[in-house]
Amino acid sequence: MKAELRLIVAKVAICALLLTAAAKPAKAEFITSGQVAWIGVAIGAIGAGIGIGIYYAVRHNRSLTGCAVSGASGLQLQNAGDQQSYALIGDVAGIKPGDRVRVSGKKEKGKPGASRQFLVEKLGKDYGACKVP
Repeated sequence: MKAELRLIVAKVAICALLLTAAAKPAKAEFITSGQVAWIGVAIGAIGAGIGIGIYYAVRHNRSLTGCAVSGASGLQLQNAGDQQSYALIGDVAGIKPGDRVRVSGKKEKGKPGASRQFLVEKLGKDYGACKVP
């Protein structure tokens, strides 16, 4: 009984909607060249926003900042950001032990159990001596 009542109410609502929609007169609208230009600008801005968003979502952090110290296997960087220690390899000639530096490069994938390595491509910035905690 309820299903039949719902069906009747739905049919009446659809008929009323169709009658009110059909009663409106049709009118033609034209798009001006100024509106076309703004549509192009909007599409370009949306595309640029999507591209920039994808770039920052995919991009990996390629720099580390920390205190350079002498370790058993050479120069190491104690990163303050992720509390990890990285063995520095590559272009480390400008890095002095005891200095806080930012280096650019990439993290090297090593063997399981081995120390983490960071391949230094360039010295980003030397902040001076490390602060002793």
